[in-house]
Amino acid sequence: MFKVVIADDEPLAREGLALNLQPYPDFQIVASCADGYQALDAVEQHRPDILFMDIRMPGLSGFDALAMLDAPRPAVVFVTAFDRYAVQAFEAHALDYLLKPLDPARLDKTIRRLRDHWTTHKKNTDHLLYTLAQEQPVHMLAVREDGVRHIIRVEEITHISARGDYVRIHTTRRDYSKKERLARLQEKLAAAGFIRIHRSHLLNRRFLEHLEEGPIAVLETGQRLPVSRNGYKVLNRLLKG
Repeated sequence: MFKVVIADDEPLAREGLALNLQPYPDFQIVASCADGYQALDAVEQHRPDILFMDIRMPGLSGFDALAMLDAPRPAVVFVTAFDRYAVQAFEAHALDYLLKPLDPARLDKTIRRLRDHWTTHKKNTDHLLYTLAQEQPVHMLAVREDGVRHIIRVEEITHISARGDYVRIHTTRRDYSKKERLARLQEKLAAAGFIRIHRSHLLNRRFLEHLEEGPIAVLETGQRLPVSRNGYKVLNRLLKG
């Protein structure tokens, strides 16, 4: 049995996809969502195997939602009325790309591909899908605090500090706590310009002001962070251009 989440801002599109999935009893729809925010909540709650998602949705696009999915993420199939996003979708490592209105024969091929993915490749692809996703710069992170989901723009993050199984995400506006390993965020944010300067600190390079003896990294915001020997070598090369 495969758990499925559907995300589309058009009710008729959600109903139509659900109807087209009825001939496949091993595909169980566990949530139907009207936007990307609801999709993130549904994935967090249900841990589905498959996410069928529209691209152009209000508030949070399908691409934005895909970038914020934590690993191991579900297999993602984009369902959209626009063919011009196909290249971008596969660059983001979506498993398939379907055009509206749905062609039952084309959907059947997708179903077979999804079954093959989860039955033959699942053990080897969970980490692979996560690793491949890091090749694309992440622009936003999702954080849940006190039952409220916050969307953080990566460009506003000054640095991230490790606190056991949690991290503290420091931004230009406020700080957030997230249950995540610093090493995982290091992989996820490397393409966005984040550097591991210490075993407990990940720095957004655009906020680095200068280095002081210690060594200490001084940020544009005035914050001061300890720097390891390896971190110093990296930052020193960066400052020298």
